[in-house]
Amino acid sequence: MIGIFDIDSLIYEACYGAEDFDDAIESFWSRYNDAEYHISNRYGEAQIIPVGFCRNNYRKVVDSNYKANRTQPKPNFFDELIQHVKDNLDVKMRKGIETDDLVAKYLRYYGKDKSVIISVDKDYRQFECTIFNYRKREFIKINKEEALYNLYEQMVVGDRADNVLVCKGYGAKWCENNLRGKNEFGMMREVFTLYKKLYKGKGREKMIKTFMLLKLDIF
Repeated sequence: MIGIFDIDSLIYEACYGAEDFDDAIESFWSRYNDAEYHISNRYGEAQIIPVGFCRNNYRKVVDSNYKANRTQPKPNFFDELIQHVKDNLDVKMRKGIETDDLVAKYLRYYGKDKSVIISVDKDYRQFECTIFNYRKREFIKINKEEALYNLYEQMVVGDRADNVLVCKGYGAKWCENNLRGKNEFGMMREVFTLYKKLYKGKGREKMIKTFMLLKLDIF
């Protein structure tokens, strides 16, 4: 089994609350090794592929406000821990896309039956896959129908953490009433109708732009 580990969030978690650099290092490796143990324990022999530190995300070109709300300073030891991890792991990196996109590319390459995403990021639920949440130490299996629903729900709800704000006043309940049980075309039609209602003549443009911000592994 291949464990595709999105380590970006783990870097932040290891630094927050760390008393010194050694504490940050210990926190990182403790969680990293614990995740590897759980993958191996469930599937037998496992290969972990660490993915992270991608830069120059194209979404900033699509919308300059993307993640503009993230103004908090980096935690202590952040850059030092990144360098430590780079020195000790063969981290897969790429420019022009996000770490999420690169993780999705590895998922597509190895396939859902031969790989597990290791992450606490909810965005991966737009894929038919298995996710190991290393924080909760639990496996989450997403089927094809759930993956489609999760994507189109996100097209309505947006992603506040990334400053993608779209259909104000329409949330999970609206999605449950209008998207649940429909096929992909039906969900797409419902969401497009909503965008036209909210954005009038710019509804199509807004929907395409939002899709490019939220959908992983487009390019």
